[in-house]
Amino acid sequence: MNPKNTIFSLAFLALAEVSIAGPFSPSNVIRSTVYGIEILADTSENKNLKITPFLLDIIAPSSGVQFYRNGIIFLSYSKGDEKIPDKHLSFGSLKTYMAPIVDTVPGTYMPFLSSSSKIFPSEATTFTADFNTMYLSLIPDRGSNEKIFKATFKSSNWVIEDEPLNFCDGNYIYSHPTLSANGTFMIFSSDMSGSAGGLDLWVTKKEELRWSTPENLGKQINSTGNELFASLDNRNNLYFSSDGLPGEGGYDVFVCTFNGTGWDKPVNLSKTINSKDDELAFTVSRIDKTSAFYTSRARSGKVKNQLLLVTASKSAANNQDSDLSAGLLALAGIENRDKTVKQEASEPSAKAVPEKVEQKAIPAEQKTVAKSVEPVKTVPDAKKVASPPQTPTAVKKADEKKDIVIYRVQILANTRPVGSQNITVAGKTYKSFEYLYQGGYRTTVGEFSTMSEAVKLQNSCRQNGYIQAFVVAFRNNIRSTDPALFK
Repeated sequence: MNPKNTIFSLAFLALAEVSIAGPFSPSNVIRSTVYGIEILADTSENKNLKITPFLLDIIAPSSGVQFYRNGIIFLSYSKGDEKIPDKHLSFGSLKTYMAPIVDTVPGTYMPFLSSSSKIFPSEATTFTADFNTMYLSLIPDRGSNEKIFKATFKSSNWVIEDEPLNFCDGNYIYSHPTLSANGTFMIFSSDMSGSAGGLDLWVTKKEELRWSTPENLGKQINSTGNELFASLDNRNNLYFSSDGLPGEGGYDVFVCTFNGTGWDKPVNLSKTINSKDDELAFTVSRIDKTSAFYTSRARSGKVKNQLLLVTASKSAANNQDSDLSAGLLALAGIENRDKTVKQEASEPSAKAVPEKVEQKAIPAEQKTVAKSVEPVKTVPDAKKVASPPQTPTAVKKADEKKDIVIYRVQILANTRPVGSQNITVAGKTYKSFEYLYQGGYRTTVGEFSTMSEAVKLQNSCRQNGYIQAFVVAFRNNIRSTDPALFK
């Protein structure tokens, strides 16, 4: 076993219970500290689900992990691989690794990209059923906003294409893609023209070698805040985080059931999953269909991100794993509609263009991940998988001839999203607006139609602790540096 994993295992067995406030707090979870490291010692069980702390650090720019074959991929420092002395302060370089899941710890680490130094959020990846094609979010070498790229597994390595997908145009963000179970449509986050505010969820369909013009999932799903970390389960039910929909705290996890032609209204995954803090990067395994991961992140204090593993409990009646998707829908108070969905999806109203599956060799180190748990299952029969959705009517693009310009006051910048907050300046409370710009998440307050009004708030912010506050302009909800807007 990897020495790093041995230390984690010993620490988990030597728990000392204490009461500590933190980002994840279902009623029967006990927080513990071992050698100064805070971890969760107990589990929470609800609706035949078990929530357990998973002992793996979440390292920026990642906010979580992603399932890959019968294991996961994640970011970690390469100190062990690079033979750096144990007492040396260096952590090594940041790399993407893969590992099987061994109870509540990752198994033996193996490099995921053997010949690339590119760093990308692990949860911002999605794979075809045969694991020979990957789509991932990257900031291009000559750009400032994330775009979605395609990568193909060839011989023993992933080859990332030089250009992003055909719909990733303009100075917009295209992030966190997720493929349908049969690879015929993709959902992602973007602030492209037509968004309700912040980052919205969009859908695009596979058309031969290209992707269709994206369609907005509509106001029933998207809010004036941010909708991020989209993930589809094997039934194409949609999970995502939002800071604009009503919830328990900052970012909450929501689920929308797939009805065969589109998605129903989002429902909060309840206080069992969500808390007063941020719950991010919820993703469900399509291989075993009984496990999921998500991250709980404190909105204040110095508590680290906590990665949590959700599993379906054993059924007392037949001692078999229950279906996780059914348990999650029950947790959200949604009736299990699986039979209805299959019936509706069996006669698709739109032509599906299934992705061609090519059988390719798997390198020895990647085979190890699959063998550590169970053999990789065969590619699903496309006839049994839900067809691409008929989305709600696409949000009409704004008339480019009628520019709408608003001014906000930027007060903070972070490397990670913090979501909408209530911020008080000089006795007045403002609902903050967050946007992603040049790799950073910017927090702004106020919304004005004239520069002079924004300057007044800027001055007030500087007098009340935000000494670097400045005015930013948005044209049609897109950050603009046009000098004409600041005269």
